[in-house]
Formats: sequence, structure tokens, C-alpha cells
Amino acid sequence: MRFFFLLSAVFGLASTSARAADISVGAGAACTAHSVGEALAIAAGTPEVDTIRLADDQPYAGLALDIHTSVNLVGGHAACGDATPTGNTRLEGTGTWATVAVFGPNGDGVDVRLEHLEISGGGIGGDIGSFGGVAIEGVARVHVADVAIHHNRAIYGGGIGVSGASARLVLERNVDVHDNQATFGGGLYVETATANIRPQAVAVHDNLAVSGGGVAISGGLVNVGSDIDDPATPITGFLVAGNGASGNGGGVHVAGANGMLLADDIVVRDNQASEGGGVFATDGGYAQFASNLTGPFRHCPPSLECLRVSGNRATRGGGVAVRAGGTGHLSRTIVRGNVAARGSALSIADENSTLRGFGLLVVRNRCDDAEPQCDTIGMSAGTARFQYATFADNAGRPLLLFGDGVPGNSRTIVSMDSTLVSGKPMIFGTNGAAPIFAADCVMKDSGAIEGGMGRSDIGPITFQDPARGDFRLAAGNRAIDYCDDTHAPVEDPDLDGTPRGIEGPGANDLGRYDLGAYEFDRVFTSGMEAPR
Repeated sequence: MRFFFLLSAVFGLASTSARAADISVGAGAACTAHSVGEALAIAAGTPEVDTIRLADDQPYAGLALDIHTSVNLVGGHAACGDATPTGNTRLEGTGTWATVAVFGPNGDGVDVRLEHLEISGGGIGGDIGSFGGVAIEGVARVHVADVAIHHNRAIYGGGIGVSGASARLVLERNVDVHDNQATFGGGLYVETATANIRPQAVAVHDNLAVSGGGVAISGGLVNVGSDIDDPATPITGFLVAGNGASGNGGGVHVAGANGMLLADDIVVRDNQASEGGGVFATDGGYAQFASNLTGPFRHCPPSLECLRVSGNRATRGGGVAVRAGGTGHLSRTIVRGNVAARGSALSIADENSTLRGFGLLVVRNRCDDAEPQCDTIGMSAGTARFQYATFADNAGRPLLLFGDGVPGNSRTIVSMDSTLVSGKPMIFGTNGAAPIFAADCVMKDSGAIEGGMGRSDIGPITFQDPARGDFRLAAGNRAIDYCDDTHAPVEDPDLDGTPRGIEGPGANDLGRYDLGAYEFDRVFTSGMEAPR
């Protein structure tokens, strides 16, 4: 099984030395320069990492900044001479070029820091070049903090585009990427490059694209996780919300053999696409939602539900879809309230595609009004594996998973262990090739035992407060202490952080392991949708 945790990469952070210059830009007589271009020319003439401070006493419009030297570009100063930013300085582009383009030459490259800025007006010109709000290429390491990037247009990366194996981007804190447009990656596009996103009030929302309304990854890596060197900044999650794609991947689109999303503390909600309303992985792309529970990493408070795919909409695969060799890995993740005509929660297509769900809660997903008898999980061949999952209160036809692969020409493999299925009398149905279906320690609350189900049963499943979103087991369920450690979980603890295998108050069936996403241990007190 391919399962990744990537430690936070150490990128070179632009910092000043004793000889670095402090260059002020503004209208006042005390300012070192009166334009950003003039300040960049001064910085390029020194070997140090200079700091350019922008005063808000003049407009900065018609910009197409070309940064090819290491520099800290800091806005938000009331006047030249003020050391502490009090707001953000607006940088307005030309509408035909990138407002800020960072290109690092071969060799040591450049280290650039963008801080306290509002970047807009980047566009697409008739020439070949860098477009959008911020374009990063070459040997460049760029850190962004306290920045808004909005109303830009591009082919690749309306808000931010990062390309090239030596390009690095870190979105540190308070970064708001919204209302941008592109063909690929309305908010953010990462091609063969690396982006580290700190889940510290970073949001990509209300952007539009053909593919990847919020984020598009093409052979690159996007890693979402806390900074081990920052023990103080609150973790609120990386929010991908309200984006739209006319094609696939409303929130996130991952493609290419080396294309990876490794996401901890992420919320993907209320996005729309044709396929994969929340997340779409294709052509070897790998999308992973999982918490790194070892080491010094910090996480969102549980009330924020920061591994969640919710409220997304698509024709196929409302929450997550994989196709053409794509892989999805969802660990301790909530998939809730998504909508589609086919596969309201999840979708798998093509033989080489794989979807894995460990400690997964799949609830309250529903059908598009035009297709009231949709399936919760749609398959057109491929492999699906679920372990310690809870499926409940999902609308549509009376089966959980439907396969429609071409008879004789496609392979469908489904395995399910230590799982609860509520409200669906059938787990699997098909009008295509005969599936390979195996289940062990599975409990349904209706229907009959299906072929391939071992050590499984039919019986009542009651939850603590499903009307308020609490799908933890209520006391007295037979699913408590039902299975042995044959399926000792890859993901330990459960969705709440409770260790698996706690001995319950009653007699065991096969062992002390509970079925479903939650180990029976405590009473849920909130049950409400998180505000993000």
C-alpha cells in the first residue's frame, strides 16, 4: 500500500544580514525609491537579501514586477520610515501579464518573501510568458504570509502558478486566494514544483477553472501540514471552498505520475465540477487525506473537523473521484453532504484506479434532483478498499456501491472490513463484470448476508445522535467489541483520537474491536457542522 507522510520541507527563507539594505518606497521625500521597480533595481545591485518596504501613501498600479534577486517585499507601512506594517499594500497589474513574477536563475537561485500585500490585476497577454497574480519559475524559493491574491487571470494558476522542479512555494499564514480564473488551477497551479501549505488561516476559495477550480497539481507536490518550527500560530485548517471547474476537480485536481496532494488539516467544501466535485485524481495522481499523529506536528481542534470533504457537487463523484490510474487515500476523514447524479460521495473509474478509506465516515450524501436513485459509491471498474468505515444516512438507491464496468473488459475489486453499513440493504450491485467482493466483520442493519461476506451479520445499528450529526455508536450495539485483531487498524486511533480495541462493558462476539469509524468510548457533545 502506498501511504505517505512528508516532513515539512526546509526551504531557504529570505532573511537579512548585517549588511542588507532596508529600501523604502513611497511618495515622501524620506523614501529611498518612488517605485517598486526602482527598489528592485537597487536590491539587484547587492549580494545580500534586502528588504523593500512599501508605504501606502501612493498607488501601485500597472505593475508587471520581474523579481530575479533575493528580496523581502513587505507592504502595509503608513509611510516611509515606519518599521511595523499596519495593513496590506495593493499591487495592481496590467491585466496582460503577471503582477509579480519571480524567476530564479540557475545556481543558488533566489529567496523571496512576500508579506502584507494585496495582489490583483494579473492577466493573460498575447505573448508567451508569466501570467496571473504571482508566477514562480526557475530556482526560486518563495514564502508568502499575510497576503490576499484576487481577481487575476491566467492559463496556469490564476492566483499563483509555480512551475519547475527547483521552484518552491510556502504559504505560511493568513493567505487568501480568491476570485481568480484560469484554464488549470483557478487559485493555485503546481507543475513539477513543490508547495508547502501551512493550515494557518490559508484559504483558496471562489476561484474558477476548467480543471482544478481551486488547486491543480500536475506532476508536482502539495504538502499540507503544520510547521514544526512554529509552536504558536493557531492551526485552523487549509480551506478549499466555493471553487468551480467546468471540467474535473472542483476543489482539487491531481494528475501525473508524480502528482501528489499530501494533506493534513484540510477542509474541501462547497466546490463544483463535472467529475470530482471536491477532489479528482487521475493519470497516476495521488490524493491523500491523513493526519501525521507522530512527532511534533500540531492539528486543528476536533470541532473544526479538519479532514473533511463536504457539501461538494458534481455529475459524478460529488466528494472524491479517481479515474485513469488515479489513487485516493482517505484516512480518518469525514465525507458528508456531497451531491451527485452518480456516486454522491465517491467514484472510481477504470481498472488501474484505487480508492482507500480507513476510519472513514460517509454520511448524509444525496442525489442530484435529476437522478434521485443514485448510488453512494459509483464504480466503473477499479479497486475500492474500506476498513473501519461507517456508512449511514446516505440517500439514493437501496445499495451502497454500484459497479457498471463493461462485462469481460473490466475488473472491479471491493474489500470491506470492520465496517458499518446503515440504511442500505445491499452493499454491492452491478450490471457489468462480475466483481471480486470480500467483506469480513461487517454489520448491516437491513437486507441479507451477501456473497463474500465472512464473519458478518445483520442487526440493529443505533447512533448516539444522528439528527445532530453524531454517528458514534450508542451503548448496547452489537457492533461494540464485535471483531478480533485480524484487521488491526492501519490508522490508530479512531476518528476521535480514541485508541482502538478498548474493552466494552458487554460480552465480545469475536474480539474487542468495535466496527465503524468510532471506537465506543465517550459521548459526543457537539455534533454540529464546523464553521469553516
